[in-house]
Amino acid sequence: MDKISLRNLNDFGRTAAEDEPVIDYFLSTPAVDKILAGNILLVLGRKGSGKTALVKHFTETLSNDHGSPVSLRNYPWSAHAELVDKGASESEAYVASWRLLIAIRMASHVVRRGQGRPYTDARSALEKFLMRNFGSTDPETQSIVQQQKLNVEGLSIGPQIAGIALGSINLRREATDRVLGAELNALTNSILNDVSTVVAELGIDRLYMHFDELDQGLDRLNEQRKFMIVGLILAAREISRASNLRANICPVVYLRTDIWDQITFSDKNKITRNSAHSLRWDSSSLKSLVEIRLTKKLGTPVVWSQIEDMEKMRGSQAKFDHVVARTLMRPRDIIQFLNEALEVARERDVEPLIFVNDDINRCRGAYSEYLKEELDDEVSPHWPKWDDALAVCSKTETITFDRANFIANYQTMRSKEDDLSADEALEELYRFSVIGYQTRMGAGGSGWAFRYLNPNAKWDPSVSRLKVHLGLKEFARLKEERGSNGDA
Repeated sequence: MDKISLRNLNDFGRTAAEDEPVIDYFLSTPAVDKILAGNILLVLGRKGSGKTALVKHFTETLSNDHGSPVSLRNYPWSAHAELVDKGASESEAYVASWRLLIAIRMASHVVRRGQGRPYTDARSALEKFLMRNFGSTDPETQSIVQQQKLNVEGLSIGPQIAGIALGSINLRREATDRVLGAELNALTNSILNDVSTVVAELGIDRLYMHFDELDQGLDRLNEQRKFMIVGLILAAREISRASNLRANICPVVYLRTDIWDQITFSDKNKITRNSAHSLRWDSSSLKSLVEIRLTKKLGTPVVWSQIEDMEKMRGSQAKFDHVVARTLMRPRDIIQFLNEALEVARERDVEPLIFVNDDINRCRGAYSEYLKEELDDEVSPHWPKWDDALAVCSKTETITFDRANFIANYQTMRSKEDDLSADEALEELYRFSVIGYQTRMGAGGSGWAFRYLNPNAKWDPSVSRLKVHLGLKEFARLKEERGSNGDA
C-alpha cells in the first residue's frame, strides 16, 4: 500500500472537543446506540474521554430530537441552592427543582421545533407560559434558575395542590418553607403533560436532553453540591421513567468519573449498573479515530500503516502500541502525542514524510510534560500537594519501585501542608492512574493493574511492587530497569 505524506497535514486535531468540529471526525461507539435506545441517563468518563464530542454529535446532527445541549458551565449553583425541597430527604432535596428545569427546557425545544406548523392547544399553552415568564421561547438556563416568581396560568391542565389551583409560585421564599417542593412538582407535571402532547403531535419517538459541562467549577465538592448533582440524576431518572406521559422523554447527564466517585447515595450502585455508561477506548478504536481524522483532513482514505515506516520500536513494539501505552486511553492523549510527533517529523526534509522511530522517541519529553499538566487539572483540586508524591517516585530513579522505599522517602519529602499518609498517597496515585501495581494474571504470570485500563480493579493496599505510568517517565526522569522488554 502506498505511503501518504504528512507534509501538508497541519495537525491531527485539537485536544478539546469544544475547540473543533468534532462531528466531522466523529467515531460512533456503543454509547451512541445505548443513548438512542433510551437506556442511559448517565454517561461517565475521565476528562478528555469524549463526553462533549457525544453531546455535539447528538445536538448538531440530530437536533430535531435532541435540541440544544444544556451547558452548566458558569451555572448559578448558589441561586439553585435556594430551591431546596425541605420536605424531602437530603439526597432528594433538589429533585423537584431539577425536574422543573428539565421540563422548561423541554417546553422550549418543542415550541421551537413546532414553528411553521399549525398551532395546537398544548403548544400554544407552552408558548404562552414561556413568553409570560421569560419574554422568550428560548430562555437561558441561568435565567430559569434565577427567576424570582413563575406565573403558571395558561397550561392545559393547571397545577393544583390539594385541589387548590396555583396562580404563581414564589421561588425565593423562606428556606424553611416545606411546600415549595410540592408546588414545583405540580407545575412540572403540568408542563410535562403539555410537552408530551406536543412531542406526540410532532411524531417524535423520543425527545432527549443532554446536560453537558456539569463538572465545570465542581472539582471540589461540598455536601450541598453533591446533593445537587444527585438531585439532577434522580430527576432525570424520574422523568425518563414517567408512565403517565404520552411520549418518551430522555434526559442524559454527562459527568466526570472522579466526581461520580465522590458521591454516595442509596441508589448509586443501581444507577451505575443499570442506567450508566462508562466511556471506554481501546487501541483499535483509538486507531480508527486517528484514521477518520486523517481521511477527513487529507481528503483521501488513509490507514495508519500508510503514515509510518512499519519498523518496530525497541522491544519489538509497534509504533501505535508504543504511543497508546503512554496515554490514559483517551482521544485527547493520542491527538496530543501525534501532534508532538508531527512537529518533530517536519524537521526532516524527506518525501513522503512518514513517522519513523526517532520521531516517536524524540517527542516523548514534550508529551510527558503535557500529561503531567493534564493530571494536574484532575488531581490538584482533590490533592493540591500531589507533586510531593510524584517527586518521591522520581527519587527511586526507575519506573518501577517498591512500596517500602516509597513510604520511607515520602515521610521525609512530603510538605507540611500535605495531610495524606504514605498509604493514602499511594491509593490516590492509583485512583488517578499515576501508578499501577503488579498483580497475578493468567496461568501463573504477572502484569500491571492500572485503573484507567480496568476501572473495576480495586486498590490493593498489600501490594509491594508498583510502577509509574509510562507517559510520565520523561517528566519524572525515570529509567527502565535492566531486563525490561523495552515497553518503557
